[in-house]
Amino acid sequence: MWKPENIPSEEGFSFRQQGRATQEDIDATLGSGNLREAVKLPTGEDLNEWLAVNTVDFFNQVNILYGTLTEFCTSSTCPTMTAGPKYEYRWADGVTITKPIVVSAPQYVE
Repeated sequence: MWKPENIPSEEGFSFRQQGRATQEDIDATLGSGNLREAVKLPTGEDLNEWLAVNTVDFFNQVNILYGTLTEFCTSSTCPTMTAGPKYEYRWADGVTITKPIVVSAPQYVE
């Protein structure tokens, strides 16, 4: 089985170690209240590595949040995908469904 920590980088340490170093920078700035600092590329970090770590972290956080909602948000309890009372999201794939249609929130997310 492929494990990222077994793949050395040019700097001589694993991608996972690079991710941990970058994660430390993320954790240090998140509580500061300064959003500009929280999203700033740390000095000495590779832009692509920083983007990768943050993208994976964002995906994981959204996945955890979504996991907590799936128990309560079903096709019957959430018949439409909305963002408050003013905004309704409709689905279209641009190929089979060209005119946006109303679908349940779980169906929209799938």
